[in-house]
Amino acid sequence: MSNGTPNDYLDAMQAAALAFLKRHEAEHLGRSQELFNRGVDYLQQMGVPQHTSERLVARAADQLEATKGHRFLDIDASTGDVAVLVNPATGLRYRVPVLEIFEALIDESPGAQSATR
Repeated sequence: MSNGTPNDYLDAMQAAALAFLKRHEAEHLGRSQELFNRGVDYLQQMGVPQHTSERLVARAADQLEATKGHRFLDIDASTGDVAVLVNPATGLRYRVPVLEIFEALIDESPGAQSATR
């Protein structure tokens, strides 16, 4: 297993599954179950139990689908102060200070009722 926390291990194995799916996706066009099964086998070869492999590959497959033409928040590159937004269609990454997000979307104008938090 891993020297870190169980979540670190699971995150690392999910990242490995995602990388595998990305590398082999073109080999399985229209045959997603075959790619899924290969991903599960790949993780099992690294010592991950079958049920955990299936769960992690399913999550990785969801991640892979979400990146196809969809904009997303890059959690790994973001910090508590800066959100990194990615547009895969253009390849552009946007670093947006969280303060600006609050100012533009959340902070209330003077005299407005406070929102339930």
